[in-house]
Amino acid sequence: MVAFWRQAGLTYVQFSSICARVVRQSLKQQFQEAKKEGVAHVKVTKWEAGKPIKNGNNA
Repeated sequence: MVAFWRQAGLTYVQFSSICARVVRQSLKQQFQEAKKEGVAHVKVTKWEAGKPIKNGNNA
């Protein structure tokens, strides 16, 4: 059985992008404004020999 997005000639990335856009457009106005103010946090950890390296930069 083939996924419907594959039958439509889309890649999974294209399919998920379309889904995300539709969900964002369907949000109520108050939530659409909130998503514009979203903040992303990224934590980077270096690893050696299968263990994280602790240094002064990690919180």
